[in-house]
Amino acid sequence: HVKKECTTIEQNEDEPIEAKHSKVERSIAETSIAETSIAENGKFEPTLVEPTLVDTTEVATNEPIFFTNSMYTDELNLMLETVLSGEQFLFDQEENRTFESFRSLTDEPKHLIVRLLMRKVGWIRRDKLKYQTHISDLNSAATALQVAGFVSTTLNDINEAIKLLSRDELKDIVKERNLTVNVENPKKSDYERVLLEFGSDTTENIMVHYTDSDTDHSKMKKLWDSIDRHLGLCIRVNTVLYKLFQRLQIVYYRTNQAFDTSPMSTSILARMSKRKYPEYTPSRSHMIWSSRDDLLRYEEALLVERDYEKSLESLTVLNNSKTKKFVSVENGDAKVRELMIKSWNICEDRIGMWDECICQKEMEGEFIRPYYMRRFEAGWIYTRLLDHGTTLLAKMHEYELEALILQKLIDQKFYRLGKRGKWYQRLALVQSKYLNKDKVRFQKKLALKTCIDAIHDPKVHQIYLHGLYKRINSLERDLCIPRREQHQFDYMALKKPKERTIYGERISLEVTGKKSIWRANNGSECSVEYVAIEYYRKQGFQGLHCENGIVRMIAVLLFWDVIFTPIPGVFETQYQTEPLDLRTDAFYEGRLDIINVRLSEISEGQYKNIILKVDERERPRNTVCTGINWNYQQKDILEIAECIGPSSLASLCQLLFEDFGQRQGGMPDLCCWNYEENECLFSEVKGPGDILSETQKLWIETLTGFNIQVEVCYVKEWKGDDILLES
Repeated sequence: HVKKECTTIEQNEDEPIEAKHSKVERSIAETSIAETSIAENGKFEPTLVEPTLVDTTEVATNEPIFFTNSMYTDELNLMLETVLSGEQFLFDQEENRTFESFRSLTDEPKHLIVRLLMRKVGWIRRDKLKYQTHISDLNSAATALQVAGFVSTTLNDINEAIKLLSRDELKDIVKERNLTVNVENPKKSDYERVLLEFGSDTTENIMVHYTDSDTDHSKMKKLWDSIDRHLGLCIRVNTVLYKLFQRLQIVYYRTNQAFDTSPMSTSILARMSKRKYPEYTPSRSHMIWSSRDDLLRYEEALLVERDYEKSLESLTVLNNSKTKKFVSVENGDAKVRELMIKSWNICEDRIGMWDECICQKEMEGEFIRPYYMRRFEAGWIYTRLLDHGTTLLAKMHEYELEALILQKLIDQKFYRLGKRGKWYQRLALVQSKYLNKDKVRFQKKLALKTCIDAIHDPKVHQIYLHGLYKRINSLERDLCIPRREQHQFDYMALKKPKERTIYGERISLEVTGKKSIWRANNGSECSVEYVAIEYYRKQGFQGLHCENGIVRMIAVLLFWDVIFTPIPGVFETQYQTEPLDLRTDAFYEGRLDIINVRLSEISEGQYKNIILKVDERERPRNTVCTGINWNYQQKDILEIAECIGPSSLASLCQLLFEDFGQRQGGMPDLCCWNYEENECLFSEVKGPGDILSETQKLWIETLTGFNIQVEVCYVKEWKGDDILLES
């Protein structure tokens, strides 16, 4: 960063994140070594030009250091340069002129507009903008932006103006205008209400600010004078510019999530620490969206999904897995049901557009795009939206409509194929339990057909198969199908996990929702999981309380080369910890050939060489990569992998990478191994009153299906010698 003298002194940065950035920038500028500039996502590289420093004797010691460049502006400049070099066709002439106007700005207005764009759209007070390290004259910078049409500084709406005032400021204005607040210990909202009522009683033209119209009453002008005196300069980014900025981020960062509204913030934070990223070949594709219309449809789909997610925020009933609230048609909470219907309408309104997307994919035929690129289509987002919508329909007990949507999701063969097993399972359950209860046999036959279709569907992941097999057997027994005609899955019979009960001394009181505290063998406090680890240690095992940590690390080491295979559209910069599609089923579908090769190598016993090669290369660099925790020792990793065995390890890796984003929860708490006996054991630890969740049950069934030993260890409170004798 280049420093120069600044005479503007402002303190107490308003926003913690901005203050944090300023401190980082100061520390970088003040280093005694050669100046550096922060490169993408945290990597520091030497600057090409020697920084020019002012004579320190001329700078007052109490004056802040001033920077003529900013990591925020540098990031936006990089975004523009990258996007416009290959994807300028996605923006119309007016948008491209806006980009040129931005480029033509001088440094300080440019710094200001970038920082404003990163905030929520709306009016911002001048005294809330603490950018003195980059902007010496904020008023001049705001004026330049207003001339360019980027911002507005004229606040005409009294409602918005009052919202910007603090409680003390509102109190002062109420006192100045001799108004009365008939509330004891008034809140900010009470003062706002009084002032708005005062404004509504003056004139129909109260929204006009500082006009010479004769219709304006003098008291309204005085009210605005009071508001202006407290507010000072206010600034708001042009809505069109803000939307364009969001669109630019979508194109540059390949945004694929509705809630990822400001990925630039994440990038800036990543710039602020030194990291070693995996070595791979970035391969930016310029045909993610083949036309502007495709981009606009995709952007619209993301906005719709974001609206849906926001509508669910008030529905806490959906976020509580233990809720017993009944919201069906017959009775229940009418208000909750009304909110649910409103949320579902957002999904329902897009079914027609989703159907159009499916028809378009069917018409493409052999020219259909690669699967990993389809996640940037509106159809992918609408498929995800409807998938979430079926959960809402289930909560409302709208089973007929839920079954209809599930069938439509299954019938399409283009988007989110990794969810097909889930859709089949839920549809079969709805068909057999909730539809046409006067035609029970017919519905069970229908559910049986759904399950059989599922096990014959090559896109159904193996984690769903055991549940489908059990449902088929159950339905065939209910339908009294002759045994010789029933499906036989004896070869897939699951071993039930061994249940073990141990005792320990509990220190903490039993409080719902609070983790219990126990006493370790050495007298110190410990968790319930550590009590179990000490028990297994006496049985000859080493143990780690890692849940999915160690398994995930082994899998990532084994698939490192597969994960970082250069595929267009998944590595857009040099500073990623994972490909953009890793947490979707597109990862597995798009690399099926090389994944199968790696699974074969693992099954053939080559896994130790693969782990050693990657570990010895990346551990000294402390490479930042998803799923990697270098605190795990190489010796432990190799021993655990060997105890699991090649066949089981290959099956476990396949399970994880089929849908990496959805396989992170539910793994047993402990990984225990006895290297001398070549034995690996996963243990789910449950304290008093704890029960297995459905996800944990699914993991236990799956691991036993891979011939991996699993136990459920119940830790109970020791209350006397008699209990131990009885056990």
